[in-house]
Amino acid sequence: MLVRVTDPSRRTFGKFLSEHGTVVADIAQSRIEIDQTRYLVLSAAQKIDQDKAKGAMKEIGMAKIASPNMLLRVLDRSMQAHGAGGISQDFPLAMFYASARTLRYADGPDEVHRNQIGKVELRRAEALQQKTAAQKKKSDLLASQSKL
Repeated sequence: MLVRVTDPSRRTFGKFLSEHGTVVADIAQSRIEIDQTRYLVLSAAQKIDQDKAKGAMKEIGMAKIASPNMLLRVLDRSMQAHGAGGISQDFPLAMFYASARTLRYADGPDEVHRNQIGKVELRRAEALQQKTAAQKKKSDLLASQSKL
């Protein structure tokens, strides 16, 4: 995408592609999503190192959902920057997109991973309720002592 939008021979409406606000915003959004996903994968790897794969199921599932979805969004923006060429055989982007789409099913569909993540989160509910109750009790005590 960066190579395409900085190509000095490519102009639309009298401007270089890199001078269009939407193109600049797409580049920024792509960088944000790539880095978010990279950090999510690194977090999952760290959790695997600490707790083995069984203890990192939530993090692994989140990375398995986020990675292919990010890839598809970034590829879509790149295809858009290439115009009609982005969906032609002149560039490999359409082939990359078709191949990347299958990654969402490679180790189970996103819905399976979301369900697993949701169950892990729900297991935290009781501990969070107890913590919230303890905080409320402490807050009420402080309020009564302060005569608020």
